[in-house]
Amino acid sequence: MGKLFKDKEFFRTILTLVIPITLQNLISSSLNMVDNVMIGRLGENEIAAVGLVNQYFFIFMLCLSGINAGASIFMSQYWGRKDKKNIKRVLGLDLVLGTITSAIFTVIALFAPEYIMKIFTKDAIIIDLGVQYLRIIAITFMLTNITQGFSTALRCTGIAKPPMFASLIGVLTNAFLNWVFIFGKLGSPAMGVAGAALATSIARVVETTIVLIYAYRPESVARGRLKELFNFNMGFIKNYFKTSYSVILNELVWALGMTTYSVIYAKIGIKEVASMQIATTINNMFMVLCIGLAVAASIMVGNKIGAGEEEVAIDYAGKLGILAPVIGVIIGGALWICAPIVTQAFKISDDTIKLTVTVLRTMAFFAPLRFFNVLMIVGIFRGGGDTTYSMLVQLGTIWCFSIPVGFIGAMYFNLSLPAVYLIICMEELIKVVFEGARLHSKKWIKSIIDDEAQIQISA
Repeated sequence: MGKLFKDKEFFRTILTLVIPITLQNLISSSLNMVDNVMIGRLGENEIAAVGLVNQYFFIFMLCLSGINAGASIFMSQYWGRKDKKNIKRVLGLDLVLGTITSAIFTVIALFAPEYIMKIFTKDAIIIDLGVQYLRIIAITFMLTNITQGFSTALRCTGIAKPPMFASLIGVLTNAFLNWVFIFGKLGSPAMGVAGAALATSIARVVETTIVLIYAYRPESVARGRLKELFNFNMGFIKNYFKTSYSVILNELVWALGMTTYSVIYAKIGIKEVASMQIATTINNMFMVLCIGLAVAASIMVGNKIGAGEEEVAIDYAGKLGILAPVIGVIIGGALWICAPIVTQAFKISDDTIKLTVTVLRTMAFFAPLRFFNVLMIVGIFRGGGDTTYSMLVQLGTIWCFSIPVGFIGAMYFNLSLPAVYLIICMEELIKVVFEGARLHSKKWIKSIIDDEAQIQISA
C-alpha cells in the first residue's frame, strides 16, 4: 500500500484522466437526477413510467457503449504509438456502427412505443405516460451516437476536458428547460413527462454541438475529413470485430440483464419499480468515480501496451486493483450515510422512501466489490485487449445466477424488494473470484495492433 501512494507518476497520469472523466460522468448522472427529481414532483406513476422508458434507452446506450468501448481499445493502443491515421479510421467505423444502431432503436421507439412499454408493465396509465416520453427522446438517439463517438476519440488521445464541459452545459440546459416545460413556466404550457423529454432532447442537441466544436479544432486528432474517417475496408472491419465483438456482446448481455431485473421488480409492484428507479439514479451519482477510474485505467493500460511497455501496464493494473476497492469503501460509506437525506428530494410516500433507503444501503455495502469488478471488466481487461474473458464472466453471473434466483425469489417465494435485490447482488462475490484470478495470471495482456498484416488497409 505504501508503494502505491509513493508512485507520483502513476497518480499524476491517472488524475489527468480520472478527474475530467469522473466529472463528466457525474454531470451526465446529474441530468438523470434532475429529470427524476422534477418528474418525481408529478407523482409515482410518472417516475415509474420514465424509469421504464429509461430501461429501453439504457439498452441503446449499452449497445453504443459496447461499440465505443471496442473502438477505444484500438484508439488507446494506436495513440500509444501516435498513429493518428488509424485513430481516425477507427473513429469513422465507430460512427458508422453507431449510426446503424441508433437508426434501429429510433425506428422501434417511434413506431412501436406501446409494445416497448408493455414488455415492462400492463398498467395503462404508465404505458400512456411512457409512450409520450419515448416518442420525443427517440429523435435524440442519433445525436447521442455522434457525441459518444467523438468524446471517446478525444478521451483516448488525452483530451478529456471538452466532453466534460459539453456535459456540464447540457445538464444546466436540461435543468432550466425542465423547469420551463414540465411545470409550465415563462409562458410555456405545463407538459409533464412530455416536457421532461423535450428538455432532455434540446439539451442533447446543445451537448453534441459543443463536442463537435472541440473535436474539429486544429489540434484535435479526431478532426478528420470524410475521406480520412471512412477510409477502411473489410479487413479493417474484421480486425475490429475480432476484438470488439465480445465487448459489444458483453454490454448487450449486461443491458438485457439490467432490463430483466426491472421486469422482476415490476412483478413485485409499481412502488418497487419507482423505488429502484430512484435508488439507481442516486447510486449512479455515487458510482461515477468507479466508472471514471475504469475508463481511465483502460486508456492508461492501452497506451502502455501500444507503446510496448507491458511491464508498466502490469504495474498499473496491480496498483489500480488495490486502489479501486479502497475507494469503494469510502464511496459506499458516504452512500450509506447520505441515503436517508438524498431520498427526501423526491415527492414519494414514506413507505417508498424507506424501501429506497434499504436498497441504497445494500448498494453501499457491495460498493467495494463492485468497484473492483468494474475496474477489471471495463478498465484493465479491455485496455489490455482481453475482452472475451470478462464477457463470459458477465454472461455466467447474470444469466446463470442473478436472473434465475431473482425470478424465483420474486415469483415463487414472494420476497420483498430488498431481499430480492440482496440475492441479485451476490453475483459480485462470484465475479471477484474470476476477475482476481485473471488479473494475477497476466493473460489479459494482448497487443491487438501488433500484427500489421491484420490491420493493413487501403491508403
